[in-house]
Amino acid sequence: MEKEQLVEALSREFTTLRAQCKVQSGDFSPERVIGRQKQITEKTAALTAYLAHAPYSSAKAAAADLDMAREEILLGYKLIQRTRAAADAIRLSVNGDYLNIVRHYFTGRTYVVVFFTGLACPGRCSFCPNVTIQPDGSRQLSLYGGRQVNSMSSVNIESVFRDIDKITRKDTSILVKISGGLEPLTDPDTMAVILNHAEAMGIHVKLFTNGILLNTPRLRRLALRAGDVRVSLSMVDEDAYGELMFGNDATRRRQYGLPVVLENLRALVKERNRLGTRTRIGINTVVLEENHRDLERFVHMAKDLGLDYVDFKPNYFSTYTPQTLKAISDQRDSVKAQSGKGIDIYFAGSLSGENMFWHHRDGECEPHKQSKFKMFITPGGDCSPVHHGAFPRGRATSDTGVAPYSIGRIGEDASLLDLISNMPCLPGLRYERLNPFEHMLALEIKREEQDRAWGIPESCNPYHFSKGDTLPREILENPLLH
Repeated sequence: MEKEQLVEALSREFTTLRAQCKVQSGDFSPERVIGRQKQITEKTAALTAYLAHAPYSSAKAAAADLDMAREEILLGYKLIQRTRAAADAIRLSVNGDYLNIVRHYFTGRTYVVVFFTGLACPGRCSFCPNVTIQPDGSRQLSLYGGRQVNSMSSVNIESVFRDIDKITRKDTSILVKISGGLEPLTDPDTMAVILNHAEAMGIHVKLFTNGILLNTPRLRRLALRAGDVRVSLSMVDEDAYGELMFGNDATRRRQYGLPVVLENLRALVKERNRLGTRTRIGINTVVLEENHRDLERFVHMAKDLGLDYVDFKPNYFSTYTPQTLKAISDQRDSVKAQSGKGIDIYFAGSLSGENMFWHHRDGECEPHKQSKFKMFITPGGDCSPVHHGAFPRGRATSDTGVAPYSIGRIGEDASLLDLISNMPCLPGLRYERLNPFEHMLALEIKREEQDRAWGIPESCNPYHFSKGDTLPREILENPLLH
């Protein structure tokens, strides 16, 4: 949208807002208001562009950078809330995925519980932090901290769902993910217990799997009990898949190679269609240096398999070269043009070199604050509010034997809510260790805290568009409307 069109839309909303506030003033001067209206709408257009570029910026920082007073920021935020054109300018920007985080977790009040199930995996992915590549090229899989652990009991899992029920009663929607960690289908019994409770409570479940073990009717039917099955698949060539997943292990390449996974997916789709379930099936593709030129091939492959979507995600464990970023950008439009034509295509915003994810990695979050939005539960029942604290990475946890980002273990004496209620202040975790989703979550937590401290009411949060008609005292008495 052109700046002039945005200014015009904001100007119309200024007039509507002023009328709604029913501001009365004995020394009212139409000329002065008209001049002020032009000034504030132009500044708000600049503020909109600023937030599209740096959505994590606090109101105070924006005021300093744009030479705006606090009253101008307050009114500008309210105008952005109420003006569709301003909201679209941010939503459709290269940082639009930031708004998705706000929409799901801050305005939509979603709480995510991620069960890491399974203590083994048939794969040996080269980019997995839980895989060690030996000098001879062989790959070894380490379990949690190098220790064998017992999986959570069904009693412990039941207690988690009792607590989930309490969270739901607070007008919070729940999403359960079954993931890894390692491969969840290596522990189908635990998966079944989780799915049983989720189904009984009407909770949506997403399953993340590498698809290698979807080779029996029993496991396929188990997977289809989830509302969404996301298969990690990052190669379209058999040899490249074998190298990425298994290295020089010829036996695993033959037993679990790409043809096996593709046949498993065909069988899964066929079984889904036969049963008439509504499970969405797609592939979760990490864009790597090895596959970044094959994005269209992934889409064609997914269509041929009868899948519902392809979700392209970044490899946040490493950066991309400028040439790779350009190649991804060059393919994006042609690939996304196929979305809706029998398949849905999703690109994470962080796949763009201009996305704030790559330019705001200096700093650290307070992990315990993320517990208000999500919790990861390891096979042994240890809980962590951050992926880094729960993901197995084959390392000693600490000198004390306690994971530094664990808030405790679910057991007879401690439920999930007990652990959250008595949660310690965990040590800071650098942004560079966070995935894009957690990174944006951490930035928004900090941004909202800073805004509250500067006197910005929650009802003026520029990303809470549903609160546009809520007019707090700070707006009703705003001198710019008098």
